[in-house]
Amino acid sequence: MLTAMHLARLAVIAALLLLVVACSPAAVASLVPTAGPLVTYTTRGGMCMDGPCGSTVVIERDGTVHQSAPTVAHLGQVPADLLTALDAAIKTADFAAIRAVPFTGECPVNFDGQEQIYEFGAPGGVERIATCETEVDPASPVFAATVAALVAVDVIPAP
Repeated sequence: MLTAMHLARLAVIAALLLLVVACSPAAVASLVPTAGPLVTYTTRGGMCMDGPCGSTVVIERDGTVHQSAPTVAHLGQVPADLLTALDAAIKTADFAAIRAVPFTGECPVNFDGQEQIYEFGAPGGVERIATCETEVDPASPVFAATVAALVAVDVIPAP
């Protein structure tokens, strides 16, 4: 006959087994993306000599930075310390909270300005933040780390 003490012990053993399974390398690895870019940074809007301006810059997980549009070009390598900080900022960012603050102004593409679109390779999948949809706080760690990485390879000027 099972007593309350036996049931409590069984519950503790079951909880420990679940914890071990949840923390197994396979379970943890499934949470961490290993494919796809770390960040894709797209600008769109504004007028250039040949039509609308825009570009797409990709920061790969190994720190390699390249432009994929409008032309393909190798741009450099994010320094290891900045890459580590960027990766950590993406892994810990609360993207739902970031998206919870809507952009309320007029999108700059409506008056010859540019919109920035960030796509982060987060543990849960790609997280997209567009500046004409979401009010971006440049002091937020994920955006500050992204800007630091892009400045380091001369993609954007230092703020």
